[in-house]
Amino acid sequence: MKKSLFVLLAAASASLMITSTALAEDNIFTIALDSEIVALDPIYAYDFTTNPVVDQITEGLLYFDEENQLQPLLASSWEAVDDVTYVYQIRDDVTFSDGTPMTMDDVVFSINRNLDPDTGSYLNWLFDPVESIEQTGDWELTVRLSAPNINWQYVPATTGGHVISKAYYEEHEEDFGTPEGGLLGTGPYVYDSWISGQEIVLKKNENYWDTSVELLKDTLVFKVIEEDSTRVMALQNGDVDFTPNTPFDMLDTLRSTEGLNVKDSDTGNVTYLAMNVARAPFSDGNVRKAVTAAIDLETIQENIVGDAGEVGGFLPNNATLFAADPEDWAAYVESAEHVTYDLEKAKEYLAQSDYPDGFSCTLVLPETSLRYSICLYIQQALAELNIDVELVMVSMDEHTAYQMGQILDEEGNRDYDMLIGGWGADYPDMAGNIEPLLAGYNTGDGGSNASMYANDEVDALLRQASQITDPAERTSLLSQVMDIVNQDCPYIFLTYPSWQFTYSDDYTGVIMNSSFCWNLFFKDLKYAE
Repeated sequence: MKKSLFVLLAAASASLMITSTALAEDNIFTIALDSEIVALDPIYAYDFTTNPVVDQITEGLLYFDEENQLQPLLASSWEAVDDVTYVYQIRDDVTFSDGTPMTMDDVVFSINRNLDPDTGSYLNWLFDPVESIEQTGDWELTVRLSAPNINWQYVPATTGGHVISKAYYEEHEEDFGTPEGGLLGTGPYVYDSWISGQEIVLKKNENYWDTSVELLKDTLVFKVIEEDSTRVMALQNGDVDFTPNTPFDMLDTLRSTEGLNVKDSDTGNVTYLAMNVARAPFSDGNVRKAVTAAIDLETIQENIVGDAGEVGGFLPNNATLFAADPEDWAAYVESAEHVTYDLEKAKEYLAQSDYPDGFSCTLVLPETSLRYSICLYIQQALAELNIDVELVMVSMDEHTAYQMGQILDEEGNRDYDMLIGGWGADYPDMAGNIEPLLAGYNTGDGGSNASMYANDEVDALLRQASQITDPAERTSLLSQVMDIVNQDCPYIFLTYPSWQFTYSDDYTGVIMNSSFCWNLFFKDLKYAE
């Protein structure tokens, strides 16, 4: 039986009685994270704190460059032989950080882990169209799909395409990915230590296979600094060199601090309110419509979000993901019918529900100032409908467990009424947010569908759209999906965040774009001229 990842983490943390690794040398680059990482394991690397750590230790077959274009990494080349067959030529000169050669057995094993339901891979849904992954030549990997899927091309550039040492995994199966067991990969840095809740230390990989890379720093230290003001102070004092987790309400302070740069990046991200349709009262469609009509997105934008994002809407992303068919999507935005802010209409919806006099419910949120402020507004707005919202604040790693369906109630359902969460498109396509958030096949353990929304017609349209290459035809199918969803109201898409990276102006060279979750590489770090 597979042990719970969180049980393993807790046990490892309790037993790990070590002090912080001595870092006497000066050749250190320090990164501040706003929460604990989930695990040192690519199949659980699916958030904006875990990935920047794991991405240094393991590598994928492909990666996204600065322009979000696919490039080779552990694969030297790849080809779509037909609509359902992808062939990857794997490099034969790669070694793991312990000096052992990477073999095809390691590649096949690593990627197939995402298909094994016992692993609970957070990337499992990306592999839904896969029929087989197998070696077909000395250094050739072939992926066969059960049906055409236009978005499969991007998966090998995610952590779902990362390679680990099979031998190391089998030796450390009981504690793999924990502070005690660690992780062995092919990346430019090596796992050294992890003091849970405090820091993760990585050291230079002396056996790094890519000899064209000259690492600027011998040591990376990832400091867990949950308090926003403390993280900002560490940046201002020079104790921290970089953070991908810039507090939105301190942007002006950081932008005016000498010696620091703040880079704004467009994203395919959304911050949402998920209503759990699998249990009352949010199993009632009129309740969901009432809540949707009671929340004014313009108020959230003007009074809370400001220049940290764009006002939300009825789509799970802004125009950033319209690239394949921008005119048709723009026309759809103008014409689509959806529930809008209207307090009187909200009261009418509630009167038509099974809860006309209101009710009490919970709203799970993480320890971040932006989402807390939004939740305070939601609490006040729903009080107008006699809906009493209890805010349940949890740590970031616990929030991830809630959001990914790993904390359940006695009936086996997700243990929240509402949850404020976020999602970022895994690939540069409109389906990048629609499918993970709205497909019924993403509701299980490790599933990204936080509302537990399931609609057979929606699922059929999503599967059909994934097999179509014509942009206009795909737009038509995905628009039909949103027409259905906008009547069912499982989510409210509150805001479309931009992303702010803050870093010392002593450095440059790190790719910071909408795909940073997959490839924020500190191997590219350089001194600024």
